[in-house]
Amino acid sequence: MINSLTIGLHVLCAGIFVGANVFLDFLLTPRLELIPPGQAARLGDRLGVDFARLIWATLIGLPATGLLMLLRFGLWGDLVDYQFYLTGYGSALLFMIVIWLTVTVNGAILTFYLRPRVIVKLPYDATRQEIEDKRNAAPDAAAWMRRLARYNAIAGMVGVMVGGFLRFGGFFEGTLGSPW
Repeated sequence: MINSLTIGLHVLCAGIFVGANVFLDFLLTPRLELIPPGQAARLGDRLGVDFARLIWATLIGLPATGLLMLLRFGLWGDLVDYQFYLTGYGSALLFMIVIWLTVTVNGAILTFYLRPRVIVKLPYDATRQEIEDKRNAAPDAAAWMRRLARYNAIAGMVGVMVGGFLRFGGFFEGTLGSPW
């Protein structure tokens, strides 16, 4: 029962991460260009906070459930053995961990560095130069946000595929049986 629940939560987190990123990158973002800039900015601001919370919940849930599965399946000790990563299962797991690390770093950059530069909030007594500087920096930050969001969507889809490999023993079927 616990194994099934943990696996289900892990798959749910992965599905939400991939689905939300695909929706954002391939459906919502291109359509925001069809509405007036003021309304697009307001919608982006409102959705951005909710989206960031959802994505961070999945980015925390994935390693939590993943580590719990490793513990339940008796693979915890194998993580420190370099030969484990030479097996089909170990190499697929390592690939998945690297994907998670990269999308987590991207999420931190998107949330804490780029988003504040796109959502420009100026004090009432801002100078003309401050307004110009912020306005000029926003398009560059938005372009980087689109690039990183596209990477997260694609990396998430690849991560789900690697999860399928893990389910059936890893990259090289038969070198290490799947614990599921």
